[in-house]
Amino acid sequence: MRVGYLCTFTPKELIDAAGFTPVRILADSTPISLASAHIQSYACIQARGSLEKALRKIDVDAVVFTRSCDTLMRLADIWEIATKMKVYSFEFPTKIDSTSKNFLISEIAELAKKLEEWGGKITFDSLKESIELYKLLEVELAKIFDEKPDYELLFKVQQMKVKDALNELKSREQKKSKGGPKILVTGSVCPFLDVMKLFEDVGFSVKDDLCTGTRFFTFKYPEMELRSVEDCFRYLAEKYVSKAECPTKHYEKDRRFERVLELAKDCDGVVFLLLKFCDPHFFDYPQLKQKLEEIGKKVLLLELEFPVIEQLRTRIEAFYEVIMC
Repeated sequence: MRVGYLCTFTPKELIDAAGFTPVRILADSTPISLASAHIQSYACIQARGSLEKALRKIDVDAVVFTRSCDTLMRLADIWEIATKMKVYSFEFPTKIDSTSKNFLISEIAELAKKLEEWGGKITFDSLKESIELYKLLEVELAKIFDEKPDYELLFKVQQMKVKDALNELKSREQKKSKGGPKILVTGSVCPFLDVMKLFEDVGFSVKDDLCTGTRFFTFKYPEMELRSVEDCFRYLAEKYVSKAECPTKHYEKDRRFERVLELAKDCDGVVFLLLKFCDPHFFDYPQLKQKLEEIGKKVLLLELEFPVIEQLRTRIEAFYEVIMC
């Protein structure tokens, strides 16, 4: 069985350990028609486009919706009614602090029960193996993105079982960055590969903080010995609360702002690549823009829905000229 998910806070290890294939659901350039009967036009393209794919045809049998923004949480209700798929809402804490871990452990246990109700079987051995394999995958992806971001590869491995994804990384052709001024591209989901290619075509070297980029595989890994399923649940809770910060969560001491500012230190400019109507990211934008400009960074905002590539190219080329002046 193929189990879809939309949010990178979803513990994919559980889905894999149950014997299912975790599949990341992303919008694409398909025009929205069927989904318009179920969801408002002012919802982001990720929500509307994902539902459109489900209503047309999508190769998944069930979907785990992880608490992130309000739109995706309400999409879970719409999805269940409109598609008749199996749907489960996974309650990931919104406030990330010292109390979050215990709550998350209980939610992980509940998700494990649901996956077993769907016909999966989670054992200590299968869960421990999935944890180890995903760590290998994430570390290898981090190495690749340090050399040169490869979004096509990243999108591809999110549609595979973790063992197949690791084999895909082994068989890939190594790519080197062409150099050029370095920019940090930060923001929400960007499901359009053509958009990411634009930055390289214009001449930029890209570093990213995107939900469809490094935030997929950026974690701090707990140092603990796994001896039981309960240990594995605890490990996953600690791992996912340490995940790269997201605007849909509330962190102590402005951890998200600190991370973006740290990532931007060695960059010549910062591009905010935001989906239209993505409120959590737009709430962050004014303050982050001010803080980045205070440390001397040039800032560009690109707002996406269905991207017009040539218009985006013109704006990115103009930003390149500003940085090179």
